[in-house]
Amino acid sequence: MGRIQHLILWAVLVVCCVAERQYFFQSNSSTWEQARLHCQVCYKEMVSLTPENIQQLAQNLTSSYWIGLRKTMNNGSFPWSRWSNGNPLAFQNWYPGRPILSKPKNPVNIFNNYYSTPPNYCGCCCTNNSNSTSVPPVTTVNSSYHGTNFTEKVNMTASSTTTPAVTKMTSVMTGSTFFPGVTGAINGTNMTSGNNGTNETETDLYIEEPCIAMLSFGLWFDKICSELLPYICYEDRFYGDATMPNKTLHSATLSWTRGPGDISGYRMEVKSTDYNLTLNHSSLNQTYDLSNLTAGTQYRVQVFPIKCGRDLNPQNVSFYTKPGVIQKLNVANVSETSIFLTWFAPEGNRDLYTIQVRGEPDLKMTTRTESALVKGLIPGGLYTFEVNAEVEDKSIEGDRLAIPSYTKPGMVSNLKPTALTNDSVEFQWERPTGNTSGYRAHAWREENGTVVIFWKNLTNTTLTVGNQSPGAKIWLSVVALVPDGSVEGEPSQAIGRTTPGEVANLLLDITEDTITVYWTPPQGNYETFSVQLKLNSSNEEVETENTTNSQLSFTNLKAGAEYLVTVTTLNGYLKSHPISTANFTLPLPPQSAQIDFFNKSHVTLSWKAPVASQGVQIKYLVKYITEFWNDTQTYETHTTNYTFHELHAGTNYTFEVRVKAGTQESQPVQTSQTTSATVRVRTMTMACSSSEPSICEDSGTRTEVLQNLISHFRKWFSKMENETLIDKVFWELEWRGA
Repeated sequence: MGRIQHLILWAVLVVCCVAERQYFFQSNSSTWEQARLHCQVCYKEMVSLTPENIQQLAQNLTSSYWIGLRKTMNNGSFPWSRWSNGNPLAFQNWYPGRPILSKPKNPVNIFNNYYSTPPNYCGCCCTNNSNSTSVPPVTTVNSSYHGTNFTEKVNMTASSTTTPAVTKMTSVMTGSTFFPGVTGAINGTNMTSGNNGTNETETDLYIEEPCIAMLSFGLWFDKICSELLPYICYEDRFYGDATMPNKTLHSATLSWTRGPGDISGYRMEVKSTDYNLTLNHSSLNQTYDLSNLTAGTQYRVQVFPIKCGRDLNPQNVSFYTKPGVIQKLNVANVSETSIFLTWFAPEGNRDLYTIQVRGEPDLKMTTRTESALVKGLIPGGLYTFEVNAEVEDKSIEGDRLAIPSYTKPGMVSNLKPTALTNDSVEFQWERPTGNTSGYRAHAWREENGTVVIFWKNLTNTTLTVGNQSPGAKIWLSVVALVPDGSVEGEPSQAIGRTTPGEVANLLLDITEDTITVYWTPPQGNYETFSVQLKLNSSNEEVETENTTNSQLSFTNLKAGAEYLVTVTTLNGYLKSHPISTANFTLPLPPQSAQIDFFNKSHVTLSWKAPVASQGVQIKYLVKYITEFWNDTQTYETHTTNYTFHELHAGTNYTFEVRVKAGTQESQPVQTSQTTSATVRVRTMTMACSSSEPSICEDSGTRTEVLQNLISHFRKWFSKMENETLIDKVFWELEWRGA
């Protein structure tokens, strides 16, 4: 290969993860193969060196130690390309002139023949293209297995192999050179012997298949693989995962991860405040059932894989057993917005309790005592309270014990009597805040002691207490209920009285100016009667008087006016239902009827109201009568004049005016008038014949005939009225002789 040393490296795509690597110095000298086998069986592999770990490893060496490198691995890789664990050889730290890559032509001057110029061997002659990151310093740990060990965090790489790459290495050897892992200068004396005085570089022979040892000062030297040397093993610290897939009150199933390599068994340590168990378990399976545990208790478990008689890093798990079920859950006190719960502690241990409230609203709370006051509830609401024991970290909870309960309903509001009669009282109230399914009402009256009337459940907000005597005093108490009747609201009370009885047989005795009222008193208690008189046409109150008698007279009233009389029974502030009746005082006739205008078809009549009816709206009846035409018409009016239309011309009419009051009428006032006539002439011719001569020519005869004719027409067209002859219709008889 000449002066140029070639290493074949794989180009690697690296995914890094940090692992905690442990190193173990084995003092039992072995061949390289024996050392590797031991490392593979009891650890992971022989050590592979990096710029990060070589300095700390070299500080702990006292002689040469086998490392995980030889010329050719049994996996068929290129020479000097990989460590025993398969990682690429990306770092080298050779003793000067080592390794001897081929048989020398001149064994005497092998150094000068192989290198034309002395190479300067650096601590890392090849760069690592995988971008390894630096790690914290190595911590040395004492070991009871064949020496010592220590631990470091290293980069673990998962690599995929691509086309091999060749890195060219060129070094120049100077008088003295510092190597990583070596604390002093390298010279001809201190590079040839270990700390124990043995010569570590005593051979310069070519070895066909050498194995590599790290000298006590950190440089690498190729040796015969069958040489007996101590060695260094490594292992990634084991981190398993212990779990408790199944936990009950008194038992638990422990499961853990199988340890790496050839595990001979496991040692388990289970501890709590009152429990301490250590036992060994075979490696056939990774589960174990723990029993006789205490409910609700925390246990700490460590599982140590045993490998070649040593404990690996333990798998740790901490768990709680399931807490027990609480005992005797009880609702101790209930209010409108809160419920106080009590219970007894469960068996075993517990750290706290959870109370789950199912209802409106849903609530959740915790407590460390065996009681809880649950607030923020709705009056009259149905809730289910679920209580269970829990452990401190709330990783597992005990089974729940539930109890249902209603909160206390609210108090009804605005309870009051709203409708009173002489035998009943109606009470009304408003629903309380929150929920209620109905009400229970208790009504009673005081009469020679307490007399209970009834108890009644109802769903509406009104109640009538009936069948009572007039003026009775009634108490009513109402409470809100819940469906199961387990609790009820605070009572609300009100007092009501029945009204006094009504008077009966109310009668009025009337004249033109007086009304006398008579009635029959009611049954039951009363104090007085209130008698009210109103002028009905204007609803104007005229007079109100109270009396203890059963009659009362009102005088100086207006004639022909309608009056409303109301009688109410009084008992303190309570009043009976009023009884009323109305009637008119007797009417008086109007004054001074007269004709104001007339023509052939119209007559206007006027009059004056009665003096005793002044200021009262009076109804008048106006009437005309014509005997000739046998026609009579009556009209109503509230005014003091009236015009009659469509009359017959030349006809005598009699007009009447009356005051009408209810069903009664006054005496009429009358007047008469003949409408203007439309004159029409009718001619009658009369011939006179007689057996007696000259009788028709006699004037007396003609006068007698005329008088008879006038008498005849008067029977039809005239009448006697108040000893006065009055024409029913206009007519005249005129005689003209020949």
